[in-house]
Amino acid sequence: MKKYNKKLIKNIFTVVFVLVLIFWLFQIDWNNFSSRANSGAFFGVLAGALFIISLQIKNKVPKE
Repeated sequence: MKKYNKKLIKNIFTVVFVLVLIFWLFQIDWNNFSSRANSGAFFGVLAGALFIISLQIKNKVPKE
């Protein structure tokens, strides 16, 4: 069984979620910021940001 480089995989996913975040930032109507039509774009930005943060947190491995 081939071992995968976990750091490389996490970095690839981080780049993908950064692209998703940038896409949703361009979907926000900045002239009508509080519009109900922006709710989906705000959710996309929030989801992308949370995924990026979660991928950057280091896992704590208990010592045995």
